[in-house]
Formats: sequence, structure tokens, C-alpha cells
Amino acid sequence: MKSLGINEITTSRQKANGTRSFEIPFSIRGKRIKFMSYRNGYVRIDRNCHSIYQINKTYDVDYKVVRWDGKFYQCKNRKRIKIYNEESRLIYILKYILKNYFKLNTNDR
Repeated sequence: MKSLGINEITTSRQKANGTRSFEIPFSIRGKRIKFMSYRNGYVRIDRNCHSIYQINKTYDVDYKVVRWDGKFYQCKNRKRIKIYNEESRLIYILKYILKNYFKLNTNDR
């Protein structure tokens, strides 16, 4: 990760909570893009937008309920696939960075 310019910027508080943060050498709106790996299995990206969002893969789940008026309601929800192993989360982040940032910028050279 160091050879790609990816730096770990984890604070002591994040470390105590089981979170790891990384900064990549690409910027949006003048700030570096950051990735976070959480102990609870989520992986997130901060692209300096209004929120930090999850990049875990998703799967569809059927959702069925009887509403307050007695009518049956059915739809699909999306759930995130959690990655519980820290090493697997780091590999997932690295693959995401390579796919979405380094490969996109190879044509510029």
C-alpha cells in the first residue's frame, strides 16, 4: 500500500474502536479521498461529499409486512455484506482503489 502512496491516518481514538483509516493520493475538491475499515464489518469511503458512504457489496432481501391498515405489503430491501476479517477488509479496500482510481488514470500517461 505504501508503494501506491496509500497512507494510514488512523487516530488513537479510531484505533481503540477498531477502525482503520487510509488516505489515497487522489483529491476531490482539494481534499484527499479517505477509506475506513470498521471492526463491525463495514468499509466506507469519504469523497468529501455530504456523507461518508458504504462500499460493501449488497444483496437483495424480500421484505414482507402487514401495514397499519391491514394490507399486505411486499418489496425488496438491500443489505450490505459485512466483511468481518480485518485482513479481508484491507484487501477489499486495496482492490477497490486499484479498480476505481489507478486503472481509470492509466490512460492519462
